[in-house]
Amino acid sequence: MTDGEAGREAVATDDRKRALAMKVTAVSRQLWSRFNQSAEATGATRARWTLIAAVARCPGATQRTIASLLQVTDVTAGRLVDRLCEDGYLERHANPDDHRAYRVYLTPAARPVLDRLGELASIQASEAFAGLDEDDLTKLEAILEAISRNVEALRAPS
Repeated sequence: MTDGEAGREAVATDDRKRALAMKVTAVSRQLWSRFNQSAEATGATRARWTLIAAVARCPGATQRTIASLLQVTDVTAGRLVDRLCEDGYLERHANPDDHRAYRVYLTPAARPVLDRLGELASIQASEAFAGLDEDDLTKLEAILEAISRNVEALRAPS
């Protein structure tokens, strides 16, 4: 292989990687959009269902942790928590480790919303992965894990 051929092959590989990165991003957006539409059809706004799901994943999280999970400001997270506390889906408890912060928990009223979100997620996953067998899923999982590690390594302080 000549230097020119090797250079063209490297460019083609880089172009393919960029195209694949864009495809992964597009598929992620499609999945989020579809799930959001399904959740909103049940009456759960995106703000409501994402916050309930975040607190379900991290019971007792502080508002700062919730803000980080949702990628919003602390003030925005605080307002969302306030609203869902008023609606009876969340409650705040004193934080024994930091008296300035509260820990946030789901109330029993949030359980039906969480159950419905789980049902929607299962339906969407079945639809999205239709036609893929266990080997396909295993390979896809390994590939996505490798990409995730690479991206995470880029974020790590040097």
